[in-house]
Amino acid sequence: MSLRHAVLGILAQKPVTGFELLSEFDISRSVIWPAPQNEVYRVLRVLKQEGLAREVARGARGSRTYAITDAGREALRAWLMAPSDYSLRYEPMLKAVFLSEVGGEDRRERAKADLAFFEEQLAILKIRGEAVQRSPDAPGKRVDAWRMAISFYQAMAEWARAAAAGDR
Repeated sequence: MSLRHAVLGILAQKPVTGFELLSEFDISRSVIWPAPQNEVYRVLRVLKQEGLAREVARGARGSRTYAITDAGREALRAWLMAPSDYSLRYEPMLKAVFLSEVGGEDRRERAKADLAFFEEQLAILKIRGEAVQRSPDAPGKRVDAWRMAISFYQAMAEWARAAAAGDR
C-alpha cells in the first residue's frame, strides 16, 4: 500500500487542487491514510513527472488543479487488480500480543487508553462518512471504505472495552 496509489485514486475520482488533496491526508482528520504535507506534494510531483497525473488548471494564488492521465488510470487499475498485502502491521495489535507480560492494572490502563483512541476515531469516521455519503460528487465512491474502517474500529473498541473490564 502506498501514498502514491492513494493519490492516484483520489485523482481518478475528480480533478483536485494540491490543497484539496492535502485535506484528504490531513493527519489530524484522516484515520484512513494520514500523510504529511511535504510527502503529499512530493508524490504529486513524481506522478506528474512520470506522466500519471497532469496539471489541468491554475487558479488564484498560484493554485494548481491536477487530474489523472490515462497512464495513471492504468497504473491505478494494475495496483487495484494486483494481489493485496494482507499483513497487518498495527501497533495496538502487537501490544495486545504481549500485554500478559504486565500486571492486570497495567493491562486495563493500556486497554482504556486504546479504547479512548478507538472511540475517538469512530466518532471522526462516522462524521466524515456521513459527509461522504451526502456528497453529490461521491455517490458510493468511498462509502465502502468508510464502512470497513468503522467496522474495524468498532471491533477494536469492543476488544479494548472487554480488556479494560478485565474480561480478556
